Amino acid sequence: VPQGWSYEHDVELARFLYDHSEGVLQHGDCTKEHLSGVEVSSQAEDCGVAHLTDNQTNTFWESSGPPGQHWVRLNMKKGTIVKKLWLMLDGQASSYIPRRVAVYGGAPNRLQHLRTVLINENSFQNVCILRDMKTHVPVLEIRILECRDEGHNVRLQGIKMKSFWEWDLILNADMFQPARLVRYPLLEGVDADVLYRRAVLIQRFVHLLDSVLGYLIPLSEDSIGTFNALR
Repeated sequence: VPQGWSYEHDVELARFLYDHSEGVLQHGDCTKEHLSGVEVSSQAEDCGVAHLTDNQTNTFWESSGPPGQHWVRLNMKKGTIVKKLWLMLDGQASSYIPRRVAVYGGAPNRLQHLRTVLINENSFQNVCILRDMKTHVPVLEIRILECRDEGHNVRLQGIKMKSFWEWDLILNADMFQPARLVRYPLLEGVDADVLYRRAVLIQRFVHLLDSVLGYLIPLSEDSIGTFNALR
């Protein structure tokens, strides 16, 4: 820990990183900008893969095959890191709405399980199925494990993505120029190299915390005591 450093310094540094890194991500749908191609397991007539990215609410992709074998494969442009990935559901036909999906990512021949999502029965529009990726993966594959009401095929209005280029968030000491620190009084006067090394540590901590949050299961008798212990 740097000499004279406190928890409040970490809070202010985290706010600085958010303001100067995450700020560039506050724009709209990045799907077309960061996708190089989309593949699907099958498609019904007039309900093809192109409808997944046409940004229209009156069109959709519909699979045409045996249940449990439907998938959407997203080929990502090099350097893309996914911040959020949504499925746009078609709420007109309940049996076509996915109930359980799994997301896999990695090289085409070495996909690894990233997350399984049970979609709330009350969800009829947009559902976020992946968030806060830390590294680039060339391929993301969405596997439809189950549809509602024992449906055989799935129907999606589209996919939506918020993402960024990995080089947008590269940390370096040049980020911490005095002119950028004027709104962060606790950081003013601290050596740029010290701030850089502390920022790297914060990013590593966030990555580690993110990797275990999915395994923290709340107790059924959840109480303020449980929350305090977790905090």
